[in-house]
Amino acid sequence: MENNFTFINGEYIPFSQAYLHVSDLIIQRGYGVFDFFLVKNGVPPFLSFHLDRLFNSAALLNLDPHYSKEELSVIVKKVIEKNRYQNSSVKIIISGGISMDDFTQVKSSILIINKPFELPVSDAILNGGSLITSNYQRDIPEAKTINYIRAISVSRQIADSNAADVLYLDRNIVRECSRCNIFIVKGGIIYTPKSKMLKGITRKRILSMEGLNVQEKDFKFNDLLAADEVFITSTTKGVMPITKVNSKIISNGKVGAITKAIQKLIMNG
Repeated sequence: MENNFTFINGEYIPFSQAYLHVSDLIIQRGYGVFDFFLVKNGVPPFLSFHLDRLFNSAALLNLDPHYSKEELSVIVKKVIEKNRYQNSSVKIIISGGISMDDFTQVKSSILIINKPFELPVSDAILNGGSLITSNYQRDIPEAKTINYIRAISVSRQIADSNAADVLYLDRNIVRECSRCNIFIVKGGIIYTPKSKMLKGITRKRILSMEGLNVQEKDFKFNDLLAADEVFITSTTKGVMPITKVNSKIISNGKVGAITKAIQKLIMNG
């Protein structure tokens, strides 16, 4: 990726030379936020949604992006133009900044990383995937922080179980997966958790769709296990049916009609 350009604090730098100082709070304390989105045919279709969420995350952690949304939008498009990938991903990171005492917040660093990316077509997307569970509640869950400590700590378990992700349970209340939102279907009504989780962009799109009976409502793990259908959503997975959680088969173990319909709506959107 020698010809790939990364934006760092006002400069366009080759990816191989893109570094942060060791005293940055993102390294010393894991303090920072980010957002991630896809570029299709050179265009980031939901850029404004992602910038809104990025700025909300930054505000929750008292981080100053030092650019307006409009300015960052221009910079993102310039990075995409310079790299000339047809399909790619963009990650914008706002760090805590260099801190002399490894604790006090100072001026943030801004990074924009653009890499080639093609959406994988997996068997789980077509026929349903599985989840494992973990009792965990993210700190400041409404912010998209760089803290993935629990997800990475169970990454081998996820791989060994051939699972799509880990589902976080907060005292038996369903919250979110490590990189996805979750939905259940019961009696034709679609439910997705309302509180203490990150509100994804694909989730936002589903909530705005006409003709769907979608309700934001917190529910318990037993409600999920008794659901007619379960699916997860994210930028990279789109809409993935879930037919097994831990060792429990959901309903009849088949991808449900409502999930299939929402998959088509998202793909065509």
